[in-house]
Amino acid sequence: MLDLAGDILNWAAAGVFFPLLFLPLGLLISDKRPSLFWAAFTALIVCAGLLFVRLTPVLALTPSPAKMMWFAGLFAATVTAAAVIGLKKTSWYLSGAFEVIAKSIGRGVMWLLLAMAVIQFSVVILRYVFGLNYIFMQESITYMHGAVFLLAGGYALLTDDHVRVDIFYREATPKRKALVDLLGTYLLLTPVCLLLIWTASPYVARSWAVGEGSNESSGIQALFIIKSFIPAFAVLMMMAGFVIAARAVATLKERG
Repeated sequence: MLDLAGDILNWAAAGVFFPLLFLPLGLLISDKRPSLFWAAFTALIVCAGLLFVRLTPVLALTPSPAKMMWFAGLFAATVTAAAVIGLKKTSWYLSGAFEVIAKSIGRGVMWLLLAMAVIQFSVVILRYVFGLNYIFMQESITYMHGAVFLLAGGYALLTDDHVRVDIFYREATPKRKALVDLLGTYLLLTPVCLLLIWTASPYVARSWAVGEGSNESSGIQALFIIKSFIPAFAVLMMMAGFVIAARAVATLKERG
C-alpha cells in the first residue's frame, strides 16, 4: 500500500507539479503563444531528464508503460488546464498560493523555537536538580530543530533572511538582480531540490514501511516523521523558488 501511495505521489508530482514550476519561463520566452513554448520547453526538459537517468548507472530507471501513460496523461491535463485558464493567471494564482503556504508553515514552525528553549531548560533542571532524565524530551528537541531548519527554509528564502554571500548582487540594478534570481532558481535551486526528492524518496519510504523509531525504548517512536521533512523541505524550497521566478519575470518584462 505504501509503495502504491508513493508511486501515485511521485508520478502526480512529476506530471503536475513539475511542469507548473516552469510557468514563469513560458511567460518570459513568448508573449504571443506562451502556452506552446512552455509545453514544448517542459517536454524537452522531461525527455532530457529521462534520458539522463536512463544512461546514468546510479540512477538507472526504466518506467513501466503504465506509469509513462499516467505521466503523459497528467502532463497533458496540466498543460491543457493551464492553457485554458491562461498562463499569466495560473502563474499569478500559484505564486500567491505557494507564497501563503511557505510563509504560513515557516511562521508556524518558528513557535517551535520557544518550545525548544522551554524543553531544554526543563531537561537541565530535571537532570541536575532532581536527577531525572527523560529520553523522549531530549529527542523532541532534535525533532523540533529538524522541523525548524527544514520547514522554515522556504520562508527564509522568500523573505531574504537566508545567508547571502555576494559581491555584485547588492549593487546590481533591479533587472540584473531579477536575472540572477531567475537563473539561480532554474539552474541551481530547482535541480538540487529535484535530486533531493529523487534520492530521499526511497529513504523515507523505507522508514515509513518499517515504522522506524528511536533506538531507545523510551524515545520517540516516530523517526519516519522527521525523515519526511527532507522531501517536504525540497518541495517548500521549490515553491519559494517559483514565487521568486515569477517576480523576476515580472521585473524583466517591465519596460524602461
